[in-house]
Amino acid sequence: MNNPWSVIQTPKSEFNVQRVSTTHPLSLFWGKDARGGYLFIVEMPEDAAPPKRNLPDLSGIRALLGKGTDCVRLAFILNETANWEIFLALCNDLIRASEKAESKTVAVQIVLRHLSRWREFLKHPRSQAWPDQKIKGLIGELLFLENPLAQTFAWDGSISFWRGPEGAPQDFIVYDTAVEVKCQAGESRPYVQISSIGQLVTQLPNMFVVVHTIASAEKAAEGAFTLNALVERLRMLIMDNAAEPARERFENLLFQAGYVPLEAYDDKYFRLISMRAFKVSEGFPRLKPDGIPEGVERVSYQLSLDSLTPFETALNLKRKNPENCNDN
Repeated sequence: MNNPWSVIQTPKSEFNVQRVSTTHPLSLFWGKDARGGYLFIVEMPEDAAPPKRNLPDLSGIRALLGKGTDCVRLAFILNETANWEIFLALCNDLIRASEKAESKTVAVQIVLRHLSRWREFLKHPRSQAWPDQKIKGLIGELLFLENPLAQTFAWDGSISFWRGPEGAPQDFIVYDTAVEVKCQAGESRPYVQISSIGQLVTQLPNMFVVVHTIASAEKAAEGAFTLNALVERLRMLIMDNAAEPARERFENLLFQAGYVPLEAYDDKYFRLISMRAFKVSEGFPRLKPDGIPEGVERVSYQLSLDSLTPFETALNLKRKNPENCNDN
């Protein structure tokens, strides 16, 4: 992960800047001040600038409005340079979200909207990298989103099906089918972790458990990828093939999942070994609410993949018949 501030010389006074892009609707700059602090500067038309009172209070980041030459400058100043990765994620989000805006005024509105989202996100410290288990959990959901969902329903529909980061019991709801996505590391006795009673219980007519087997890999291994690289690949596909609401929803879901593209994720490579689907039907090994003694509040358990073999099936996700019901 490249630190854009590392190539900017620390000035003796005021600040030095480097333009982000010559094609973006707004004039955006990476900057460094005389103390070596990191800045991100957005220049905008005076009639599009927000009142100072409307600037969000960002934890660890100061936001200042100032008068420039024929413009207003909105400067973001990182309090601690050690937190540059999260700051970079914020800046890149603002850049990506507004780069296709039809005007400078619309671009400013998008920036302000995304800043409000970051205000909530930054209230909780997130600088610590995830353990491998959590990384693989998000990887599994992203791989499923890419294939088979996007291959079957295109990106706009597929992103609307992703519910896990919003706290839904299952990761995906595809019309009348619930899908819970799991990852396992290919141990000699493979298993998947079920973290709650509700994960394998649904009111929908159909349910599948999809299990990705993901192994650690060397950087040069065929098919090797990192979490950051996978997210960026999907971003590019979504940018090129989905409408703005779907693009925004994808970014919101990554936020809700707690993902920040930390540099530590660039050092961990994985490769997909296999994907298997299991139909949750009569006899499927699972705990149900009516079988839990009164007073038991939380339950997690492991399922042996060997025990699921009788339920293995081809994943059959059907398109909804528009004559019978309406899209949500």
